[in-house]
Amino acid sequence: MSDEQESVLVAGFNTRPLVYSLNRAGYEVYAVDFFGDLDLYPYVKDCLILTKELSMNYDLIKDNYSVYLALLILELLEQNPEIKHLIIGSGLDDAIEERVLILKEIDRMNYKILYPNNELEVIKKSRNIEIIFNILSKQGFEVPRTVSFEEVKSKVNELEYPFILKKKSGSGGINVYKIQNKSDLSFTINQINRKAFDPKDWLMQEYIDGNPVSCTTISNGIESKVISVNRQIIGDKYLNAPKEFMYCGNVVPAKIFEEEKKLIVDISLKLSTELGLKGINGFDFVLRDHYPYIMEINPRIPGSIRASEEAMSINLLDLHIKSFTTNGWEFVKKTLKNANIENFATKMIFFAPKEIDENLINSINALEYVHDKSEPIRNISKSEPVCTILFKAKSFSDSYLGALQVVDEINRIIK
Repeated sequence: MSDEQESVLVAGFNTRPLVYSLNRAGYEVYAVDFFGDLDLYPYVKDCLILTKELSMNYDLIKDNYSVYLALLILELLEQNPEIKHLIIGSGLDDAIEERVLILKEIDRMNYKILYPNNELEVIKKSRNIEIIFNILSKQGFEVPRTVSFEEVKSKVNELEYPFILKKKSGSGGINVYKIQNKSDLSFTINQINRKAFDPKDWLMQEYIDGNPVSCTTISNGIESKVISVNRQIIGDKYLNAPKEFMYCGNVVPAKIFEEEKKLIVDISLKLSTELGLKGINGFDFVLRDHYPYIMEINPRIPGSIRASEEAMSINLLDLHIKSFTTNGWEFVKKTLKNANIENFATKMIFFAPKEIDENLINSINALEYVHDKSEPIRNISKSEPVCTILFKAKSFSDSYLGALQVVDEINRIIK
């Protein structure tokens, strides 16, 4: 490895978008990844793929993979102790024990590695929605009515439906359920119970019916700047989302009223400063009657990042690393000050509507605008992510409809 080229290990559920950007910025990139999509490999020097290392498919380990992710990070670091940076993406959002294990082992092995991620206490506070709601309420912002499940489990007959049953910390729409009535609540709890339902870990929250949006920020622990405000695509039936609140993509920027955007930006920046967030982070909202109600904070690089990069023509992963140094932060502020969003970029995650024969996968992968390409080594199971579509255009409609046309092409292939 040359002295001029800095190295980065990226770890997460889907690292391909981050790996691509870092490679384009001139970094030497290593990855620990869940899927091992075909278009990951050209951009990494070395990688470990969780599904391959465990010889298991998506369905078997999708709910219980964080400890394996942590162990593979340590294995790849042991093989490449000279790596300079470690970025943890999605997949370890609430895995505090695993993060502690990683940090302790880095310290024990005396690796000279930089850690451009949020601190553990900041992550814990950011992922605790009760703390977030308390901060916002004290500052006069509206938040959804929320109560812990433990407090009201004995008053099931008095509940107002519909409401949301959600884990205190969740990500990507997982562990979020809309409850319509008492029998629906019983059925859902029994369903969750298979994975061990602990009442103290769950909340009951007012159902906010509206448009999902998000805000991407960058911070240095003291100052924060907004990168983009994005429309979120959640639970889209056309994309075969396996759950009602499953994250399916974004459109960057969101087409919303200026006063709505101003309030979203205000809330996101206030929370960034209050929590002491660092690097790039994501804030999820639902807009109801022109008011943004925050749903959760993702204290790490969000899934919308490549769409933001396409819309802005900026390498945001490079800015993320630079934001952790004093000189770098000045560069970040200057870059964002001079940046303009000149395009719309739509990201869509296409989930399998049925089992897809492995012989059809190459045809899907060959389509233009398709990324996160599945390896054609086995059939893709129903509800498994097949690929990501990323389509850039000068208008919102051209971008969104362009992505939908690719979805139509995939459907024609698999019909």
